[in-house]
Amino acid sequence: MNTTTRRITAGIAALAATAGIGLGLAGAANAGTMPVTRPGEPTIAMTITNHTDKPEYLLGSTTGQGGQWVNAPQRVLYPGASETVTAVAPFANSLTANAQYRIGLFGPTANYEIENMKGNTNTAMSGIWGPHAQNYWMNHNISSRYPMVNVGFDQW
Repeated sequence: MNTTTRRITAGIAALAATAGIGLGLAGAANAGTMPVTRPGEPTIAMTITNHTDKPEYLLGSTTGQGGQWVNAPQRVLYPGASETVTAVAPFANSLTANAQYRIGLFGPTANYEIENMKGNTNTAMSGIWGPHAQNYWMNHNISSRYPMVNVGFDQW
Protein backbone atom coordinates (compact mmCIF):
# COMPACT_ATOMS: atom_id res chain seq x y z
CA MET A 1 0.00 0.00 0.00
CA ASN A 2 1.47 3.39 -0.95
CA THR A 3 1.47 6.51 1.27
CA THR A 4 -1.48 8.14 -0.49
CA THR A 5 -3.63 5.02 -0.17
CA ARG A 6 -2.75 4.71 3.54
CA ARG A 7 -3.69 8.35 4.17
CA ILE A 8 -7.02 7.99 2.37
CA THR A 9 -7.79 4.76 4.24
CA ALA A 10 -6.85 6.34 7.59
CA GLY A 11 -8.99 9.40 6.81
CA ILE A 12 -12.03 7.27 5.92
CA ALA A 13 -11.55 5.17 9.07
CA ALA A 14 -11.31 8.31 11.25
CA LEU A 15 -14.44 9.77 9.63
CA ALA A 16 -16.38 6.54 10.18
CA ALA A 17 -15.25 6.34 13.81
CA THR A 18 -16.24 9.96 14.44
CA ALA A 19 -19.66 9.43 12.87
CA GLY A 20 -20.18 6.27 14.92
CA ILE A 21 -19.28 8.03 18.17
CA GLY A 22 -21.59 10.94 17.32
CA LEU A 23 -24.49 8.64 16.58
CA GLY A 24 -23.85 6.66 19.75
CA LEU A 25 -23.84 9.80 21.91
CA ALA A 26 -26.97 11.16 20.24
CA GLY A 27 -28.88 8.05 21.26
CA ALA A 28 -27.45 7.97 24.80
CA ALA A 29 -29.17 11.16 25.97
CA ASN A 30 -32.79 10.18 25.60
CA ALA A 31 -35.61 10.14 28.14
CA GLY A 32 -36.45 6.60 27.08
CA THR A 33 -33.06 5.33 28.28
CA MET A 34 -33.26 6.82 31.78
CA PRO A 35 -33.16 4.78 34.99
CA VAL A 36 -36.68 4.41 36.34
CA THR A 37 -37.99 2.99 39.60
CA ARG A 38 -41.26 1.83 38.09
CA PRO A 39 -42.63 1.77 34.53
CA GLY A 40 -44.44 4.93 33.52
CA GLU A 41 -42.71 7.38 35.87
CA PRO A 42 -41.80 10.69 34.23
CA THR A 43 -38.35 11.33 32.78
CA ILE A 44 -36.89 14.32 30.96
CA ALA A 45 -34.00 14.75 28.54
CA MET A 46 -33.50 18.45 27.75
CA THR A 47 -30.88 19.48 25.20
CA ILE A 48 -29.78 23.12 25.34
CA THR A 49 -27.68 24.66 22.57
CA ASN A 50 -26.03 28.08 22.89
CA HIS A 51 -25.86 29.66 19.43
CA THR A 52 -24.73 33.05 20.77
CA ASP A 53 -21.22 34.48 20.87
CA LYS A 54 -21.34 34.69 24.70
CA PRO A 55 -20.99 32.05 27.41
CA GLU A 56 -24.08 31.29 29.47
CA TYR A 57 -23.53 31.15 33.25
CA LEU A 58 -25.76 28.91 35.36
CA LEU A 59 -27.82 30.90 37.87
CA GLY A 60 -29.80 27.95 39.21
CA SER A 61 -31.62 24.75 38.36
CA THR A 62 -34.32 22.57 39.82
CA THR A 63 -36.21 19.39 39.10
CA GLY A 64 -39.30 20.33 41.07
CA GLN A 65 -40.92 18.37 43.86
CA GLY A 66 -39.96 14.69 43.80
CA GLY A 67 -37.52 15.05 40.92
CA GLN A 68 -33.79 14.47 40.81
CA TRP A 69 -31.04 15.19 38.31
CA VAL A 70 -29.38 12.28 36.57
CA ASN A 71 -27.21 14.69 34.58
CA ALA A 72 -27.42 18.25 35.99
CA PRO A 73 -26.78 21.45 33.99
CA GLN A 74 -23.18 22.60 33.47
CA ARG A 75 -21.94 25.71 35.28
CA VAL A 76 -20.97 27.35 31.97
CA LEU A 77 -22.39 26.67 28.51
CA TYR A 78 -19.91 28.13 26.04
CA PRO A 79 -20.78 29.64 22.64
CA GLY A 80 -21.62 26.94 20.12
CA ALA A 81 -21.85 24.24 22.81
CA SER A 82 -24.73 21.91 23.62
CA GLU A 83 -25.57 20.00 26.77
CA THR A 84 -28.22 17.44 27.58
CA VAL A 85 -29.56 17.54 31.10
CA THR A 86 -31.62 14.62 32.33
CA ALA A 87 -33.95 14.10 35.27
CA VAL A 88 -36.27 11.48 36.76
CA ALA A 89 -39.08 11.60 39.31
CA PRO A 90 -39.18 8.30 41.22
CA PHE A 91 -42.67 7.41 42.41
CA ALA A 92 -44.15 10.67 41.03
CA ASN A 93 -46.73 11.42 38.37
CA SER A 94 -45.17 14.62 37.03
CA LEU A 95 -41.76 16.23 36.62
CA THR A 96 -40.59 19.76 35.87
CA ALA A 97 -36.97 20.52 34.96
CA ASN A 98 -35.64 24.06 34.93
CA ALA A 99 -32.25 25.63 34.20
CA GLN A 100 -31.61 29.38 34.27
CA TYR A 101 -28.55 30.91 32.64
CA ARG A 102 -27.25 34.48 32.40
CA ILE A 103 -26.20 35.28 28.83
CA GLY A 104 -22.77 36.85 29.13
CA LEU A 105 -21.63 38.62 32.30
CA PHE A 106 -24.32 41.32 32.32
CA GLY A 107 -26.92 40.07 29.84
CA PRO A 108 -30.44 38.78 30.18
CA THR A 109 -31.60 35.55 31.79
CA ALA A 110 -32.48 32.54 29.66
CA ASN A 111 -34.94 30.20 31.38
CA TYR A 112 -35.17 26.68 29.97
CA GLU A 113 -38.10 24.77 31.46
CA ILE A 114 -40.13 21.72 30.53
CA GLU A 115 -43.15 20.48 32.44
CA ASN A 116 -43.88 16.78 32.02
CA MET A 117 -47.31 15.67 33.17
CA LYS A 118 -50.02 13.47 31.78
CA GLY A 119 -52.06 15.47 29.27
CA ASN A 120 -49.91 18.62 29.55
CA THR A 121 -46.30 18.63 28.38
CA ASN A 122 -45.24 22.25 27.88
CA THR A 123 -42.46 24.84 27.86
CA ALA A 124 -44.73 27.74 28.90
CA MET A 125 -42.28 29.18 31.47
CA SER A 126 -39.31 29.20 29.06
CA GLY A 127 -38.02 32.45 27.66
CA ILE A 128 -35.52 35.29 27.88
CA TRP A 129 -35.93 38.42 30.00
CA GLY A 130 -33.85 41.23 31.43
CA PRO A 131 -31.41 43.76 29.95
CA HIS A 132 -31.03 43.46 26.16
CA ALA A 133 -33.43 40.49 26.01
CA GLN A 134 -34.70 41.77 22.66
CA ASN A 135 -31.28 40.89 21.17
CA TYR A 136 -31.83 37.15 21.78
CA TRP A 137 -34.46 34.56 21.01
CA MET A 138 -35.20 30.96 21.94
CA ASN A 139 -36.77 28.11 20.02
CA HIS A 140 -37.84 24.72 21.35
CA ASN A 141 -38.89 21.38 19.93
CA ILE A 142 -40.69 18.75 22.01
CA SER A 143 -40.03 15.45 20.24
CA SER A 144 -41.78 13.11 22.71
CA ARG A 145 -44.33 13.56 25.46
CA TYR A 146 -45.37 12.09 28.82
CA PRO A 147 -43.97 10.03 30.45
CA MET A 148 -40.61 10.15 28.61
CA VAL A 149 -40.15 13.74 27.40
CA ASN A 150 -37.41 14.83 25.03
CA VAL A 151 -37.04 18.53 24.29
CA GLY A 152 -34.44 20.61 22.51
CA PHE A 153 -33.82 24.31 23.14
CA ASP A 154 -31.89 26.48 20.70
CA GLN A 155 -30.95 29.96 21.84
CA TRP A 156 -29.63 32.67 19.57
